[in-house]
Amino acid sequence: MDLHYKIKRKKGKNMQNTTPNQSCQSDRINSFTQIADLPTQPNKPRFGGEEVRVVEAMIDIIFPSVPFPSNKIFKVLGEQKIREMVWHQHQLLLKTKVGKLFPANAEAFQMAVDKSADFFVEALGGGDIFTSAHGEPHLRIRHFKIPIDENDREIWLAIYKKTLKEIAFPHEHLEEFWNWIEPLSIRMINRRTNMQNIKRHYWSDVKKEFDV
Repeated sequence: MDLHYKIKRKKGKNMQNTTPNQSCQSDRINSFTQIADLPTQPNKPRFGGEEVRVVEAMIDIIFPSVPFPSNKIFKVLGEQKIREMVWHQHQLLLKTKVGKLFPANAEAFQMAVDKSADFFVEALGGGDIFTSAHGEPHLRIRHFKIPIDENDREIWLAIYKKTLKEIAFPHEHLEEFWNWIEPLSIRMINRRTNMQNIKRHYWSDVKKEFDV
């Protein structure tokens, strides 16, 4: 007896055509979010059926530690320049495929950028401006309604690299800042398209791009 409730696939369907919530290792359910995407079948209800249905164990991401920076960066940049940095990065993101994840309405987009800027200001030492207004960050949970996969994270990080160059971020603080946002960016991923380890971009590998 097959105890697994399997996902229906069209003949010839490949990995690129699967939805982000589908299994990348087999045709079995391997995350709870997949259940909502499956049609209810007459003889195989999602819950409470005649047979046992197994949802396989899975760890989709092992999150690395995140070294939040000291307040040295805030003392050098100040709140206004941090906000300008966040705005600059979001303007560049709009020109990428990640841009579609943001609100189309200009006012709503501004609010989203302001909230992100609040987080950066607080994280860099500017006081509890984010948590006092919005609560704990919990990046993955906050972004869950917006599907963000590994490739979106790659774009986000690449655009931050471009931003840091274009705003002439202080070289003496680049390493500390990068060592924070690189692992932090992994915590925004809430959809997986493969089960490979998340690609890392360590400072030792990227510093040459900043002429440091």
